[in-house]
Formats: sequence, structure tokens, C-alpha cells
Amino acid sequence: MIQRTNIGIFGKVNAGKSTLMNLITQQVTSIVDSTYGTTTDIKVSLMEIHTLGPIKLFDTAGIDEKTELGLKKRQKTIACLKQSDLILLVIDPNDSFDENLEIIDLCKKYEKSCLLIYNNFRNKKNQKISKDLSIPKIHLDLSDKNAKDELINFILKNFSPSKKENLLFPFLKKDDIVFLNIPMDEETPEKRLLKPQSFVQEYLIRRFIATFAYRMDLKKARSKDKDVQKQEFLRFKKFLNIFTLKTKNNLKLLITDSQAMDIIHPWTLDDKGQPLVEITTFSVIMAHQKGDLSFFIKGTEAFDKLKKNDKVLIAEACNHNRIKEDIGTFQIPNKINNHFGKNNIKIDHAFGRDFASYNLSDYKLIIHCGGCMLDKQQMQSRLTDLKNSDIPITNYGLILSYFQSKKAFKRVLKPFNYQT
Repeated sequence: MIQRTNIGIFGKVNAGKSTLMNLITQQVTSIVDSTYGTTTDIKVSLMEIHTLGPIKLFDTAGIDEKTELGLKKRQKTIACLKQSDLILLVIDPNDSFDENLEIIDLCKKYEKSCLLIYNNFRNKKNQKISKDLSIPKIHLDLSDKNAKDELINFILKNFSPSKKENLLFPFLKKDDIVFLNIPMDEETPEKRLLKPQSFVQEYLIRRFIATFAYRMDLKKARSKDKDVQKQEFLRFKKFLNIFTLKTKNNLKLLITDSQAMDIIHPWTLDDKGQPLVEITTFSVIMAHQKGDLSFFIKGTEAFDKLKKNDKVLIAEACNHNRIKEDIGTFQIPNKINNHFGKNNIKIDHAFGRDFASYNLSDYKLIIHCGGCMLDKQQMQSRLTDLKNSDIPITNYGLILSYFQSKKAFKRVLKPFNYQT
């Protein structure tokens, strides 16, 4: 998962935002036209800027369009601002400045870096600029392709992206072994691992930490036929024992798909109930990498406080064909119904990236997927909205561990040095 710097282009209608987009990308990425409100939805371009690294560039609709459609555009534009690391505010020097102040205020509110780009339109006489906002600014004719280098140098001079990364498992060292439990079901795509699985494996191998990828048969592990279940248990134990008994205890961690916690937790305890190996889940790792694990942990505690007729939102950032025992639409709702009684808790679902349009204040708890299809900035934006509204959130890995037992919940957090 590439960590990109998100750069959003904002401003009033026809200020030159799409022209700036095309200047940076050096191609016709966005349609440029004098027609009022030409940009109807957010345009996205992925590219690389030397020194800055990989970036995601957003061209947004004008913030000052007053029509009903314009208000919908504005909603998406502000959502995009929350996900941006750097705001490029494009200004027409010949137009009123007032609406631009709203963007500047939002930058302050959400602690976003902001640069002012005054578009010196060709064949337009620029008015005298009276605003001095102590924000770095530059004057350019954005329709001049030769202005690109000056613009990029201006950005690099005035913006340094945060490269802070949450380190995974600093206790692991070279030649340690990590066991990856990757059960595959009908929803597992062909010819690739899921993003969290491939991310974790690449991360560990790059640091000379060996990985063993294992496919558990969950149907057999949960079979009501004790002989079938035992057969799968012995198969799992055979491989676990190879690394716990024959490698001088180099097996330091087992990472599992969240939906297998009901199997992995009891199967990795010895006869006295003590852990044979530390465990966590891919989903918990995503909460650590992209979100705020302590906030998710606190959100899990809200589960036991739910009352009859409270509403829970199960949110998934991706869209896929959900079949059979899907985690979000089948497994977690079943566990909630088993815990509180059928239909005592009202469950809604949010799929894809349309999260802000839900009336989040209606919900007593948000249960979120791992968020592998969101970048870190998008996940942080969702968390900011929830923190500001005082709405608790947990995620699949944490809640499925919590469903299993409080001991299982503590186990998946231990590798991150969290105590509950």
C-alpha cells in the first residue's frame, strides 16, 4: 500500500482549478471551459513529483455554486478537503475574495497546509490584492505550460509532507518467523492476496523476517462432525509445532484473518490455557496503520453499553459481491443478534466511500472494516468526524476478538503494547 501525499485543488467556480490540474499533470486531465460549473465531480490523478514522492491530486468543484446540485458538489468538495494533506487554493484576482475565506477557515479547523495560487488570467487586468493572510502565495498564468516548474518549486519550498509511519512490531528481528493464517472463502479473489495480507507479508520479508502462509479450512474447523474438526485441528497443530518446537522458538507471532478468531484463539492455547504464540489479526494491523488504535479500542468498550433499539452502522469501504457468510452482512450481525437478542439492535450498512452522507449521530456505535481500500487520509477523515461528534468506532478485527472473549481481545492487542 503506497503512502501518497494528497493534494487538493480548491477555489471558486471558474477560478482556474482545472487549468491548474492540467498544468501539474501536463495533460488534459480535467475539462477546461468557460461554462459556469464545468467540473461536476472530483477528478483524481495519481502521479509522482520528485522530492515530494507519490501524490494523489484532486480537482474539486467550485465552492460557491448556489444551486441544489452545487450544494451537493460542495459537500463532496469539503469531504475531499478533510482527506487532503495540502490545499492549493486557486484565486481569481479579479473576483471577490470572501468565499475563499471559508476554505482558509476549514484549513485551520482541520489543520491542513494551505498555499494560495493567484491565477493571472491572460488578457485580464488583475486587481490590486488587499488581503494579506500570512499564507505563502504565488502569481502565475496557469494556462502557460512553462509555469509548471515555478509552481512545483513553490510547492516544494513551502510544504513538507509528514512521513511519519506506524512501525509494525518493533519487537521482531531478523530471522524471526511469523505465521500468517489466511483462510480463503467464496469471496476471496483469484490470483492475489487481499491488500492487508500482501502488505503485511511484504513488510516482514523486506525486513528479513520469515513468513509462513497457511490456509485454514474454516468449514472443517467449525464442523459439527468431531472427527472432521479434529482432522483440521491436527493439520493446523502439525505446522504450528514445526515452528514452536523445531526452530528454537523463533515463531514470534501469528496473524490471522479476523473471521477465524473463534478458532485461532482456543487452538493456540496450551493445556493450561496459556498462549503458545502471540496473535493478532490483519484488521487490527490496519487500525494501527491507518487509524488510531486507541480510539478503536475505546470504541469496542461501547459495545456492552448498547441498549434495545440502539442503532449500529456496519461500514465497509469497498464494494464487492457479498455472498453466503460475509463478515459484514452475515457474521457480525448474527453475533450481535446472539448477544442482544434478535433485532433488538438496529443494524444499518454503509458500503463504499459514501460515509459522510449518513447521519452518523443516529448511531451508538460504528463497526468498520479494516479499511484496506481507503488511504490513511480518508480513514483519518472518518475518524475526525466521529471524534468531533463523540461517536465510538471499532473495527472487524477488534469486535470479532471481543466476541470471542476478553482474553482473546487482550491477546490481539498485546503485540502493539496496548493494555485493556
